[in-house]
Amino acid sequence: MARPRFRNLDRETRHRILETAAAEFAARGFEGTSLNQLIDRLGISKGSFYYYFDDKADLFTTVVDYAWATVLPVERLDLAQFGADSFWPALQSLMREARARVHDNPWLVGFTRLMYDPPESISVREALAEKFAEVRQWQAGLIRRGQDVGAVRSDMPPELLQAMLAGADEAGDRWFVDNWDRLEEAEIERLFEEVFAIYRRMLARPPAG
Repeated sequence: MARPRFRNLDRETRHRILETAAAEFAARGFEGTSLNQLIDRLGISKGSFYYYFDDKADLFTTVVDYAWATVLPVERLDLAQFGADSFWPALQSLMREARARVHDNPWLVGFTRLMYDPPESISVREALAEKFAEVRQWQAGLIRRGQDVGAVRSDMPPELLQAMLAGADEAGDRWFVDNWDRLEEAEIERLFEEVFAIYRRMLARPPAG
């Protein structure tokens, strides 16, 4: 990850550098992105670049962390908000907020495609594996919470439900980022709501009787 001195930059500068880098990586791919051209687009000197990052892979993994925190800041999501009556409305609200963040940050779409088709860099793949594991862990906690409050079905092992959710979530994400540019906003919104309905039918506790 970026060196501490990068995190000491003001928030606006950090975000500008990371979002510019994300757009460049999305447009040219990791291997196709020239470091010299990238540094030029970032508007910093080569010396400044190496003052903040070890190399191109280090910058990429920093963008990965930033992208993930933008779409789904799981470290700030409190499972206590998911109660018996609020579980499904809270999850629906969370999905809507994630969609809104993608809409407000168009660079996320192209960069997410790269996260699902990562370069051969070991450090990049390790960083992505860590992020996917973090999300799976949060999903597992969400399902256990749902079972505890009676909102999620308890007739199936939580590990199986989490595996089903993770598979459906990844498939949906891949489809959306591959098709985002050709969809109207109203259609994206409609499809997100339909996907949420599928998740709910798959995981919700069946009606009594």
